[in-house]
Amino acid sequence: MSAPEPRKRPEKEMLRGEATRRRIKLAARKLFAIRGLDVPIRDIVKTAKQKNSGSISYYFHSKDNLIKELIFDTANLLDEEHNRRLDEAESAGGPSCIRDVVDILIHSPTIDSPGKVKDDYGLRFLNMAMINHRDLVFEALQGGVDRGTRRCLAHLRRFSPDLPEPLIQQRLMLVIMYLFAVASSREAARDRPDVWRNLWGHPAARDNLIDTVEGMLTQRPSAHTLASIGRPPDIQPQAKTTSAKDPSPIKQPRSLANSKAPF
Repeated sequence: MSAPEPRKRPEKEMLRGEATRRRIKLAARKLFAIRGLDVPIRDIVKTAKQKNSGSISYYFHSKDNLIKELIFDTANLLDEEHNRRLDEAESAGGPSCIRDVVDILIHSPTIDSPGKVKDDYGLRFLNMAMINHRDLVFEALQGGVDRGTRRCLAHLRRFSPDLPEPLIQQRLMLVIMYLFAVASSREAARDRPDVWRNLWGHPAARDNLIDTVEGMLTQRPSAHTLASIGRPPDIQPQAKTTSAKDPSPIKQPRSLANSKAPF
């Protein structure tokens, strides 16, 4: 006698399950973004209007898995946008300078394309995860959803001055950390534009932001910094002459290729 076929879930039940998952994720993302990733499961359950904490285990198996799925969702959204805009730039012969690359990195579909993507807390949540739970971020990005960021970093390295490896690596990491913090405040400014009007409400804000990132990468290291890596202060790095039309292939830095995440 053959074994009975497993019962198929009715379509209504599947749709109801997906709706519940979305409700839990929306509630968790908001709470994590505002209060941090140590929010108790009971608070997530209450906000998502679930009966008990078993719903987290049923749909996500654990709180950590829920966090990793949320990280993947937001990172994937950003990665698709970075890759799309970088593909367009490269097909047109660019990017031609640091500013072009930074303009791609600071563009967020949740902020700069109103109505296209509805996600009010994703950037703040991701920034919170990067600060306090980098191990979970590394695990969530194993699927390669940071490819667009890595491509941008390779271009930034190409246009940056010829700095000692420890310094350029640190500066690239600082740029990514800085841009995530900036993205968080830009996202928050949608809720309270009056509070942020002197910054993100100012017409010069975007270009000034790009200026600051460009300065982070091109500023000559001080004598103190050079001395800390055993380099004579009178020997300064030379600016690269590489242009966007340079036919040589862009190679991803070994330090980035071997790391779990580009920050």
